Amino acid sequence: MYEFLKGQFTMARRLILVCLLVLTGCVSEPMPEGFERSDDFDQVEAAKTRISLGLTYLKNGNYSQAKVNLDRALEFAPRHADAHYSMAYYYQLVGEVKRAQEYYENALSLDPRNPDIANSYGAFLCQQGDYPKAKSFFDKAVNSQTYANSAETYENMALCSLSQGAMEDAVKYLNTALNHQPTRAKSLFLLSEVYIETGEYQNAKDTLKRYLRVARVSAESLWLAVQIENGLGDEMSAKGYGDMLLQLYPGHPLTARYLALEPVKSPAKQVTQKAKTQPVEQQQPVDSVVIEKPVVVVEKSSTQPATSTTRPDVAPVSKTEKSPTERETQHVVKAGENLYRISLQHNVKLQRLIEWNQLDPSGAIKQGMTLWVVDPTTVND
Repeated sequence: MYEFLKGQFTMARRLILVCLLVLTGCVSEPMPEGFERSDDFDQVEAAKTRISLGLTYLKNGNYSQAKVNLDRALEFAPRHADAHYSMAYYYQLVGEVKRAQEYYENALSLDPRNPDIANSYGAFLCQQGDYPKAKSFFDKAVNSQTYANSAETYENMALCSLSQGAMEDAVKYLNTALNHQPTRAKSLFLLSEVYIETGEYQNAKDTLKRYLRVARVSAESLWLAVQIENGLGDEMSAKGYGDMLLQLYPGHPLTARYLALEPVKSPAKQVTQKAKTQPVEQQQPVDSVVIEKPVVVVEKSSTQPATSTTRPDVAPVSKTEKSPTERETQHVVKAGENLYRISLQHNVKLQRLIEWNQLDPSGAIKQGMTLWVVDPTTVND
């Protein structure tokens, strides 16, 4: 009897010790809010859930909640490349360049063969002006056998080339993008703009025709057509497209630009110009479209916004009546500015600026770009 009681006492002590160890473990590693306790809790899946929530909050302009969820994702899985990748995207949006670069490099060190991260990092580096290093990461992305977004990366390479004034490279990369994806509307629109800027008006006309097969007519595409026909010396066709612009988009700022054009020279005089010479109204370079980033995809109209040479900070002639181009409807990007700061300055959600200006989700912009700070469809006379 004594031995039996002694054995029961020993077993009870062991059970108490086990319970204490379990309770200690539970106290030292509490489960995050919103998750139930489970023996098979998957930290990587939990991190993916938090990443998805964080990116959704970013898309909706709720930066504080986005940061909370992305921080929690890193707590769950500190060696998960996508957690670092998403945090890099967050810091890129808010303009903290050094921290964004740190997280991009962390992501690549954890998943060095990930072509999506390489493409996004290349776009980020190009935004910072590091063209050679950006090109090396773009090349790394397109050379990956598992990469399915080569057209997007070649388009990014073209945009990066444009930011460096390398027009021939830009044309080459855009055509390569279209070889991979012939109906890619953004590349077709951008290539039309580049051809206009270089004075290759027939190529611009042919490319715009291809664009209009896959996209709807817009004020931007009509404005391109006006410039092309003026460049080719076809005054009648240019007027026809201008009349369409007036009829379909009477209150659009591009319509105001069309009405402000100087009288077009006769075709005979225009033919005598050199092949690379642009018409008078096109001496101002066309701003390029910003770099894409595939973290979040925002589906929007395939047309790209044309830029305006009108400065929104120029005082109007009259305080009672302002034309569409005189209202503070647009913002010219200055050195050191980023989209987040511009959204605060104009009291507009960052996501609205991305949608109104057809930007990629990263919000990448560059000095000299002209951005809508109001919904362009609501701008009237």
